[in-house]
Amino acid sequence: MEIILAVILGGLFGYALYFAGASNPRQLLSMLRLEDLSLMKIIVFAIGFASILLSISIGIGIFDLSHLSIKATNLGVIIGGLIFGLGFGSAGTCPGTCVAATGTDGIKKAIAAVLGGLTGAFAFSMTYGWWKNIGLFDQMNFGKITLFHLSDKFPSVFQFGAIGLFITGVIFVVIACMIPMRGRQ
Repeated sequence: MEIILAVILGGLFGYALYFAGASNPRQLLSMLRLEDLSLMKIIVFAIGFASILLSISIGIGIFDLSHLSIKATNLGVIIGGLIFGLGFGSAGTCPGTCVAATGTDGIKKAIAAVLGGLTGAFAFSMTYGWWKNIGLFDQMNFGKITLFHLSDKFPSVFQFGAIGLFITGVIFVVIACMIPMRGRQ
């Protein structure tokens, strides 16, 4: 039953990405060039709205904090994020959007992006021991840290808890409403 629910929710999410234009590499690149900000409005609003819902769910006790999985922050994660960002910016697609794009006219680019990601993941896993031995994961190791204090299990940057998450969510929603549909021309 869980698999069926996951497939249904994944299909709905993929449709939402397609409907918003996020499965179209041209639309994503146009957003990254600050030419068409409609997709940015959707993304910033979604982050804010999800933050509000999560903070309310935590506040009223319907979200089990043991479901949070926090990964350690270190130099390897930062470098990986930079590589991911370069790939996203050059291809105009990321893992979620390229899977959604396989059902559209962007299937060739989507398959290339998936193969590139799998190749990168394979290369990293084959060289993980070397990276670990040279201390990549020990540099700038901040451990498992969150932005807001949601659980005693993880340290946080700010001690505001769910209230801070709620306020940040509201700020993101307000910013999303202020972002113009069109960027620079």
